[in-house]
Order: sequence, then C-alpha cells, then structure tokens
Amino acid sequence: MARILLLTNSQGASAEVLPALSLLQHQVRILPAVGSVLVDIPEVDCLFVDARRDLPSSKALSKLIATTGAGCPIILIATEGGMPAMSADWGFDDVILDSAGPAEVDARIRVAIGKLEAARIAADPTSGEIKSGEVVIDEKS
Repeated sequence: MARILLLTNSQGASAEVLPALSLLQHQVRILPAVGSVLVDIPEVDCLFVDARRDLPSSKALSKLIATTGAGCPIILIATEGGMPAMSADWGFDDVILDSAGPAEVDARIRVAIGKLEAARIAADPTSGEIKSGEVVIDEKS
C-alpha cells in the first residue's frame, strides 16, 4: 500500500479526480495544487498532480516539484484533450488519463515507485552490501 499525495484544486474527493484511485487500498492525502504546499510536504511514496483543467498552472507546479526535489515520482492526471500539450520538460515521471481503470493506476504507481528505487540503488554502490562487524556480503556478486 503506497502513500499518495494528490495535489488538486478540485473541491471533491479523490474519486472525482481519478475515480479508480478510490477503489485501491492506497493511503491518499489531498492538498491544494499550489507551490506553497511544498514547504511542508508530507512523506509520501508517489505524488499525483491534477492536470485536467488548468494546464499552465499544472506545468508550473510540476516543474517546481521536480526542481525542488520531492524525492518521489510525479504522476500527472490528464484528460485526452490535454495530453498533446504535455512534454518531458514539465518534469513529471508519468501521466495517466483520468478515465484509467484500477489495474492501470495501480501498475503505474508500482512502476513509478520501482523505477525511483532502482535509480537510488544504482546510485549507491554499497546498497547491495550487508555488513555485520568485519564481515561484508555483497549480494550483487
């Protein structure tokens, strides 16, 4: 079960933004989609940004999150009409349609978290080592 932060300016529940998310067992916390929430962002495994309506604001927020280093994957929630406007320079890790089903939403969450974890392990050469006193076991060898 992942801890998810959903940034949206929608007044409704997460079921309004991404209906499939409410059918999954993930812990979802909702905060306003404004840059000021990044000052005291809770510890989460994945961050969703509601990009269904206000694309320019979503782009700016996504770039801000990516440059400040949230430490978790950023997934944009979009409509089909908004997809052509999105590009890699927005700083997000993945994008998902608001009409996606539970299996797709869950798979994208797991893959995004897994990619980040794999990158962290690759960046730390001692991550595969188990140490106990003088004994070191390298799981990679």
